[in-house]
Amino acid sequence: MERAAFVIYMIVVVLSVCLFGAMHTYVYTIMSLGILTATSLVFLRSIRKDYKTGHYRFLFLSTGMTPLLFSVWAFLLIQIIPLPDFIVRFLSPESVVLASKSLPASTLTGGDMSTDSWITMAPYVYPVSMSLVRFGVYGLFFLGLVQVLNSKKRIDFAIFLLVAVGCFEVLYGMSQTYSGSYKIWWYTKMNYRSDVTGTYINRNHFAGFMAMGVLLAAAFATALSPRKKKREAGSGKKRSLRSRISLALSWEEQSSKRILILFSGIVLGIGLIFSASRGGMIAAAGAMFLMGLLCVFRQGYRRNGFIMLFLFMSIFAYAVIIGVEHPLERFRGFHSDLGQREKMTVKTLELFEDYKIAGVGVGNFQYAYPRFQAEEYKGQYVRFAHNDWAQYLAEGGIVGMGLLVAGIAYFIFRVMRLWARRTEPYAVCLGVMPVVVLAYIAVHSYSDFNLHVPANFLVLVAIMAIGYAALHLERHHRREKMNYRYYNLPMKYRGGVVLVLILGLIGWSGWWSIRHFMGEVYCHTVPNSTLNRDENPPVEELVKAIWWDPSNAKYYYKLGIGLRNADFGLRNVEKTSTDYADYAEKKKQDQKEIIGAFERAVELNPFDAQYHLQLGWEYAHQWKEKDYHTRWLPAADISMDRAGYFAGVKNPHLLQELGNYWIMRSKSVLPNNPLHHEAWAKACWHYKKAIKIEGGGRRAEVSEQGKEQKKQRPESKELKRMKKEIREYVWNSYPDEEMVNQCVNQ
Repeated sequence: MERAAFVIYMIVVVLSVCLFGAMHTYVYTIMSLGILTATSLVFLRSIRKDYKTGHYRFLFLSTGMTPLLFSVWAFLLIQIIPLPDFIVRFLSPESVVLASKSLPASTLTGGDMSTDSWITMAPYVYPVSMSLVRFGVYGLFFLGLVQVLNSKKRIDFAIFLLVAVGCFEVLYGMSQTYSGSYKIWWYTKMNYRSDVTGTYINRNHFAGFMAMGVLLAAAFATALSPRKKKREAGSGKKRSLRSRISLALSWEEQSSKRILILFSGIVLGIGLIFSASRGGMIAAAGAMFLMGLLCVFRQGYRRNGFIMLFLFMSIFAYAVIIGVEHPLERFRGFHSDLGQREKMTVKTLELFEDYKIAGVGVGNFQYAYPRFQAEEYKGQYVRFAHNDWAQYLAEGGIVGMGLLVAGIAYFIFRVMRLWARRTEPYAVCLGVMPVVVLAYIAVHSYSDFNLHVPANFLVLVAIMAIGYAALHLERHHRREKMNYRYYNLPMKYRGGVVLVLILGLIGWSGWWSIRHFMGEVYCHTVPNSTLNRDENPPVEELVKAIWWDPSNAKYYYKLGIGLRNADFGLRNVEKTSTDYADYAEKKKQDQKEIIGAFERAVELNPFDAQYHLQLGWEYAHQWKEKDYHTRWLPAADISMDRAGYFAGVKNPHLLQELGNYWIMRSKSVLPNNPLHHEAWAKACWHYKKAIKIEGGGRRAEVSEQGKEQKKQRPESKELKRMKKEIREYVWNSYPDEEMVNQCVNQ
């Protein structure tokens, strides 16, 4: 079982890297199921029989990573399990506000109603559940891999495999970039065409893998450095001819390995440079410096720093020969690009201010951020903050960040304490890799989001496991032993409970991985640029997607849109039918299903302004109902107010739609009604905000002569079209030029 688990782990790592970094559903599902299967074999093998007592015992590996893993898993569980209202109100008051805004507006008689029931701290549970699955897979991968890397042969194989895959990525990327094919397998690359990306779509993700590969190659090359052999004490004899020949052949083998690894490291370094990722190059240089610094402070290992220097200079020399104009050119705009990402970081920290203690929910950034999005990013769908530190702080709050930092600090402390006691080059040089690779990813994560790339997270964990295993490998007279510490637990008591919990986590993660995958088969909501999927599948497939994964709000939203479109088609057909009563009853039932789908989408994910907008319009269309003015119109008002609350500046056309609604609403009451003036003011406010965002502020610009005369930036076609549409819509309700100008003019 152990060998099978090791083979599965290696296959999963290779596939994850080679298939677009495992960013898409079909790849990370294979990754997750493969790791969970291999880890199950590892833990089942850990059940041993005590032949003295005849009882079975469970051996659970104790690592410095264990506290971090269990604390993160527990924290994610706390974010998604329902808690009493007063606890959530204390830890995350904004979550209580969002819980009230997720209630069906049709059940409220006026305003938002606060809830006194049990609610979750994460307003949208689905992304946190998927994060729990993902972090569970990564944690189990580490716990399983360190146990199967129980010999120098396997550690060497894992290193050679990672380096070989990295070299393939470089050669494949260079050929696709400089041949002009721009193909990544069957997918035609649309962006980063002048940069080397290998089988990754994003150059920064490719650079993350390259940088970790360079660091691993440097550490392994220094680990293969020869040791000075002492004569046996008291022997007084020289080595025999046979032993000297064996030693010479062994040294030659080690020297060949080292040359091969050094050359591979140069190839990986060239790939890193020609990815043109500035953050990757800076972070890799800093991590290489840290590795050399640690070697300098270890007596007897200072010359290993020269190996790293040689590798660094060789990479630079080869890059200069090939030509580094484009990578260097990108550094000229370094400060401006960094400034743009800092703006995103500032907005992310504004999100953190609303969820300081417990966070908005790990994975919820992309849903909560549009409310805080800056105007210059209008129309963009921002999934990541380009700063993993700020994003995790917003998602996990002070508690989540505190657990993460404390867990990593404890792991580093354990690793460095053992590293200081080891003397063999293999253990010393590879044993420092967990610290070095963590330092690299910590720096690179300040400007990119490599930790949201499954393949790179997997490679990070694999390198940490390699270093951790090498640090615990002891060799005495050609015999190898792993100096691990295990908790020897009786299966009848604690061991059985621990094993059941671990297998339960594995089973739960595997089951939800399958359910998530099957849901995406019928209706994809995870961005996937490599497969040409239907954005709007039929209603029948949407129902199947919901059956597999009922926690994904977007399935319900698309179901509502699909049912509404089907209703429109049915309406056109039935207009000529003589049996209009049957059609009216069918339409009424369809409208209930449409409203139910939108209400469920809002209940699951209250962050999305579009969900509230569509639901509000459906409420407003229930004009045939007897309680239309007492129930449905007030419910539409509530939904539209919620849409305005979450709208932000991402979508100016959504704000235009809100303006249209409030114009309609102002006509539904008499002019002396206070609601008339309130609705008119809201309409004007939304229209003006939409125009401002669509026009980008139209700031005045200084002329080329540099004088004080200023000119106004001309209006874009989109802005002119929006103003025309607003004028026409307002004029149809209020044919008064002065009133129209109140809505359009800034």
